[in-house]
Amino acid sequence: MKYEDFIHMSVPGDGACFFHSLAQILILEKNEPRQKTKEKRNKLTRSLRKQCVDWLENNLDYTIAQLGLTIREEIEEAVRHCERTDCKNYKDVNQYLKYMRKNKSYAGQIEIYAMSYSLGRSIRVFIKNKDKFQSSGLGFMIGLDPDIMDDIHIYHNIGESVEENQHHFEPLYPKVKAQNETGRNKRKNTRKKTRKKTRKKTRKTRKKTRKKERKKKKITRLQKPRGFK
Repeated sequence: MKYEDFIHMSVPGDGACFFHSLAQILILEKNEPRQKTKEKRNKLTRSLRKQCVDWLENNLDYTIAQLGLTIREEIEEAVRHCERTDCKNYKDVNQYLKYMRKNKSYAGQIEIYAMSYSLGRSIRVFIKNKDKFQSSGLGFMIGLDPDIMDDIHIYHNIGESVEENQHHFEPLYPKVKAQNETGRNKRKNTRKKTRKKTRKKTRKTRKKTRKKERKKKKITRLQKPRGFK
């Protein structure tokens, strides 16, 4: 896919970049006002992390069909990797889940599985190769075929000349999707303006009608003979 076909956004590199990226994309999809976007994203980021770890905790024995491994087995492999590399972050599955609840804990493939299943959407992760995006090896497909309007697209700097603790996710938003939503918003705003004008015109017409009726009643009363009931 071409780099120019996406809006490439930045998010904080505070250990929650994966969840920041998801939050930014979900906020854009809702077409919410830009006011206080940062506060909304940070709040949603924390909510998504909780949603992710809750899903993992409740689905430890769920088998990932494409792998034939359970969530528990995937986490146990992450624990063994931690032991081999002396990361000291966790020593068993429960400690892993507890660690992942911390706001600055870096998410990886396991959390991608969780959020993909939890949201019911494919999460596709890309690296940049010159002027194109190509698969990073991370990500998870819910369906068989890519869907640019529904899939969640994320950039990762894996493979670039960075230290291990500098790996970073960033949100990608298809321009065709943004254009489609912009057109839909314009139509929505047009309908809103039309309804507003119609209501205003209706109120004005009703006001004129009531004024004419009052005037007519007044004239009728003045024209009645004295003593007429």
